[in-house]
Amino acid sequence: MSASSFPAAHAWELRLQQLLSHRQRHYADGEGQASLSITVPGDDLDLAMLIDWHGVPARLLCRRQCLAQWLTPHLQEADFASLPAALQLAVLQRDTSRIPGLQCLGMEPAGTIDRAPGLQVTLKNAQSLLSCWVQGDSERLLEAMPRRPLRERLNILLNLSLQWRPLELTLHDLCDLGTGDILLLPAGTPVSPRLLGMLDGRLWAELQLDDTHLELVRMHDTPPVTDTALEALEQLPIPVSFEVGRQTLDLHTLSTLQPGALIELHSPLDAQVRILANQRCIGTGLLVQIDGRLGVRVNRLLEQQST
Repeated sequence: MSASSFPAAHAWELRLQQLLSHRQRHYADGEGQASLSITVPGDDLDLAMLIDWHGVPARLLCRRQCLAQWLTPHLQEADFASLPAALQLAVLQRDTSRIPGLQCLGMEPAGTIDRAPGLQVTLKNAQSLLSCWVQGDSERLLEAMPRRPLRERLNILLNLSLQWRPLELTLHDLCDLGTGDILLLPAGTPVSPRLLGMLDGRLWAELQLDDTHLELVRMHDTPPVTDTALEALEQLPIPVSFEVGRQTLDLHTLSTLQPGALIELHSPLDAQVRILANQRCIGTGLLVQIDGRLGVRVNRLLEQQST
């Protein structure tokens, strides 16, 4: 495979996509919604609406028949094409007022259509859908659009792993671990624990477990780095932790949490745990109590699982 065999893409399309990524894409009111995207103009566009959008003059291209169908609820069974030009414009102005900053100034035949990717405006309600393309200075228009809401920009889902504080086992002890073995948690670990919240394998915060929620106790402080010489590879310490559950939170929610904040549990935690070594799952186990201390009985290890 060579680069010459790849389909070509327009640098202009990339530029518009980058601009749109920082702007509000979706608008909604009680009658419907509007959304913005970057696509190649559709076929058979025969009508241009002359608009002023956030102070930027442009033409909004669409199909005349699709526009008439879209405006049907406002026409009281009248034929849009047979209406006087002034009345057609009044109907358009009433309908386009739902899009912030958009004013419709008139209509004319579409004429020649540039097939390069451009800004598409899609209007949608319960009955129909209307697709239009902006012909004009799309770059300037996008720069004038409202900025994308913070929640929408940070709508990235992250997995929050809930774990007991880790044990340190040597490589030798880890290799000797077998089904039925019991690993004791550190002395003093309470039954209603303070769990560690791990984001993608990295410590994020300390959390107090309750029946229906987690309370954020404190944010993570980077622990000091220990520099202990080893006499043999088998003495290499491996952090082994036990995952008691998972939560899915978006980046926006995580960025707003402070100590004392509550996180609702999506599902109750149980005694079944995942055994992790260096944050990689090596098996499963069950929480047990031995003389007032908590431990984990190994049920299954990685090498014993079926492929």
